[in-house]
Amino acid sequence: MLRFGWLVVSLIALTPDVGRGQSVRRADLKPGLVLTITEPNQSPLSRLEPAVALTLAPGESPHPKLTAGESFTWKGYINILLPGKYRFDADLAGQLTVSVDGKPVFSASSPAEAIGSAQRVRGVEVELLPGIQPFVATLTRVGQPLRVDLIWSGPGFTAEPIPYFFFGHLPSQRPQNFAAAVAQEHGRFLFEEHGCIHCHRPTQPTAMMRTLVERTGPDLTEIGRRAYPGWLDAWLADPRKLRPNSVMPKLFADTPAGQAERYAVTAYLASLGGPVPEPKPVDGNQYRKSIGNGSKLFITAGCAACHGDKLTGPPTQFVNEDLDADEKPVFTPEDQFYSLGTAGPTGYYRLGHVGSKFTAEGLARFLLNPHATNPHGRMPNMTLSGSEATDIARFLARQQDDTLTKAMPREPKQKPAEGWIAFGQKLVIAKGCINCHTIAPGGKKLTATLSVPLPKPQAQPQTDAATSCLAEKPNVTQVPVFALNVNQKAALTAFLQTGFHGTGSESPVYQTRHAIKRFFCLNCHNRDGEGGIDPALSDMMKKLENAQNADDVQPPRLTGAGRKLRTPWLHQVLTQAGRARPWMTLRMPQYGPQNVGFLTHGLPKLEGDVTDETIGKVADTPATIAAGRELAGKTGFGCVACHDISGVPGGGTRGPDLATINQRVRHEWYVRWMHQPQRLVPGTKMPQNFINGRSQIDRFFQGEADPQIEALWAYLALGPGLPLPPGMEPPKGVVVAVKDRPELLRTFMPDNAGTKAIAVGYPGGVNLVFDAAQARIGYGWTGSFLNMTPVWTNRGGQPAILLGPKFWTAPAGHPWAVTASRTPPDFTKRAENPAYGRQLPQDALYNGPRLVHFEGYGLDTKGQPTFRYSLDDAETGKKALTVAEKPTPLPVSVAAGLLRTFAVQAPAGQTVWFLGGESSGAPRVYGPSGAPLPLDLKAAEVETPAVGSRVVLPRRERGAAVLELASGPPGTHWRFVPKEGGWWAVLRLPETAQPAVAEFSLAIWGLNRDDANLLKGLKAR
Repeated sequence: MLRFGWLVVSLIALTPDVGRGQSVRRADLKPGLVLTITEPNQSPLSRLEPAVALTLAPGESPHPKLTAGESFTWKGYINILLPGKYRFDADLAGQLTVSVDGKPVFSASSPAEAIGSAQRVRGVEVELLPGIQPFVATLTRVGQPLRVDLIWSGPGFTAEPIPYFFFGHLPSQRPQNFAAAVAQEHGRFLFEEHGCIHCHRPTQPTAMMRTLVERTGPDLTEIGRRAYPGWLDAWLADPRKLRPNSVMPKLFADTPAGQAERYAVTAYLASLGGPVPEPKPVDGNQYRKSIGNGSKLFITAGCAACHGDKLTGPPTQFVNEDLDADEKPVFTPEDQFYSLGTAGPTGYYRLGHVGSKFTAEGLARFLLNPHATNPHGRMPNMTLSGSEATDIARFLARQQDDTLTKAMPREPKQKPAEGWIAFGQKLVIAKGCINCHTIAPGGKKLTATLSVPLPKPQAQPQTDAATSCLAEKPNVTQVPVFALNVNQKAALTAFLQTGFHGTGSESPVYQTRHAIKRFFCLNCHNRDGEGGIDPALSDMMKKLENAQNADDVQPPRLTGAGRKLRTPWLHQVLTQAGRARPWMTLRMPQYGPQNVGFLTHGLPKLEGDVTDETIGKVADTPATIAAGRELAGKTGFGCVACHDISGVPGGGTRGPDLATINQRVRHEWYVRWMHQPQRLVPGTKMPQNFINGRSQIDRFFQGEADPQIEALWAYLALGPGLPLPPGMEPPKGVVVAVKDRPELLRTFMPDNAGTKAIAVGYPGGVNLVFDAAQARIGYGWTGSFLNMTPVWTNRGGQPAILLGPKFWTAPAGHPWAVTASRTPPDFTKRAENPAYGRQLPQDALYNGPRLVHFEGYGLDTKGQPTFRYSLDDAETGKKALTVAEKPTPLPVSVAAGLLRTFAVQAPAGQTVWFLGGESSGAPRVYGPSGAPLPLDLKAAEVETPAVGSRVVLPRRERGAAVLELASGPPGTHWRFVPKEGGWWAVLRLPETAQPAVAEFSLAIWGLNRDDANLLKGLKAR
């Protein structure tokens, strides 16, 4: 199915009939531009392109047939909506000329040593009148790398790659061989998808062979454990009867001899790992509930996008009941970017009566890891959980064909001398089954022997004889019979004539375009106006989704995805199940690195861009970050109304988590998105916050757009754990909110905070938990306070939910110690010792001494708590230390933090230690002036004066913990103690001749990025 959206709006609804200089009937325009590629001693190649964009690294070609391509001409029409001044620019490596209505609008030559060094070349302003006007762009090589991305700016919009919906062309602009080229590409696609190369090879191997994409059938080594014998026999009789979209050919005649061969092969296959295990009994109510969940998941997870909502018939199609609606133009396969000559860029695969083949358990195993059975198959891993796979499998397994038996068919009367199984093994070799399928019983792979050479290049293939796969009526006793129609056979014939003639050059842009069709990307995504989830299916998905997701179930558009996404994130999305919207039921299919890993580099090149490994950097002063935080909040642009931020859900239809934006998208794309979201994604709900370079909010940077856009980026680039913006609403549930005074709750807390936890929420969005069992602050988090639903509803007793990200986590165990020497204790061992308050597993008993004692807390006039606790001496059992600790939140600037003020009753003549933090890398120390202090980490005792110094402790996951002793007794030192995987930062208090009270204040921040500029923004007061 082909679905065009904004192309129709732009080229039909918004334009006059006549462009200056030439009259064009709007209804005659087809999508995109005609690209013609030429090079010496080769016939020109043509195809449709959505825009003027292409990147070729040295050694790469626009088509496997060509060496590299010398000249590239895009021809068609451009839609100028408004009169005024326009400027055409280009990211360019090569020589480019561009004309509109015969008028030159750009001309430049820009050689480059590498595609990444291509320069942005600015053109001059030109005056253009509105209308559909002739357009020509010609790119010529001036060196090995070749790159072009044509960019324009004009009335009411800033610089952008020219969107596809401003271009169109007339069929008369296509060269004479255009239809033949489309047919040949269709033939190549069919040749690859049917696995023809596994049986047919040219008499002389050619360079073009290595450019063909691998496709194999499922591994049949244990097929007898997966599929019922009766289904296998019916499948061998006529694969297309069971699965109309299958590429599996018919191999057996409908004769007694053919039936006997089928029986033999079925008997052999059923012996491979068989028999099928009997289903396990399941409670009836549980089974019915599971089927209901599966039927819903089949729609909402996206299975129906490829398999249709009706498993045994055509999928539901959208019917436009608006009789007054404009009639949409009709596009043929030749008019499309991604169809490769097929009926459209999308495709469907009827599942048929799945329950006649699989048990629900067997199907669930397959759904969890389809590539284990078929690494080159078109069935992706849908990242289902075990229960989700079971639910979908049970739903699908209900579809059964009553005419099919699960048992072996009736045995033929005439038996082979060697026995059915041995005869079947001979047949799977002779019939060519193992040319496409792996069969390795006992780990020993059967070897293929069937090989049929292809005709020589440019020779006419024989299609009229019954011994040819492409014959009008092929003889099934001599050749496989594929369900190919007349047009498909003609396309394959066209490919076989010259398809193996060429240089066999590497062509990632060519392979990327084919992959979009091959893996049915446009069944869900829209790209350049083609594809997208069918409206009827979309309506079904909305009805089945929960309220927060039902507003928009469409996945992101693929238009410009290569320009938008950073390379590491694109790699995660394609090969590691990365998801920007993990709460959506709709899944991103995982086809495996072996099939789609190259798209990480291919997609940017297809769009005239290059890979992007770097994170966009902007000025990130404390003032800029503070402005960005305000702009993201409720009194700013209201980003919190829709977007998650650092794991905290937004208020409405959820948008991607903004705290990961610099990990996901390129900075240049982000800037364009902020300026003009509707031009990047027409119809998006993203508001237009900036108009003509001005902001609707003028209290920051005098209302200038670019400084505000940069400030937002600087704030969001702090990443997960950033200080949440003002007005971030807590989710629904039993929520405890903090207003003018701190809130304290004794409750169950997550993440090893113990069952004797005291949660404290302060006004301003900084919170902490005090573990009374171990007498320590466990961690701090920002944002709203607590969702108590798991604690107070149903049976209760479950940990509360933090309504914000953690910014700091304390080292494990009670942090205080007293020793008779200047050697600190092993804090790791103490953290595992129940004598120091470690929580024991459920039902475990401990009868030993309790050395840590929580002695309660008091509140000051502001409601802020001071926690009191003591530590006994492990040898004598007498009280060794008493502590009063008052934590207060530090002002949130570039990071959230706590100021911990201690009053410690210390014994005479002994050393008191406090474990302040831990690092996963080498610690750093800065003096009061901000200059780094020398630290010899190879010394026997690594120490530095503590008062006034700042300690940076890198964290393994990201960022750093920052400690600063704001005040304390003279002679207090930091001691850095090596530990497994890093270092402890331990405060050593000075010894005293008499018992004394030591008072000090320690500031602790959780820094999301270990950055010098951010360090300067931390204030301990």
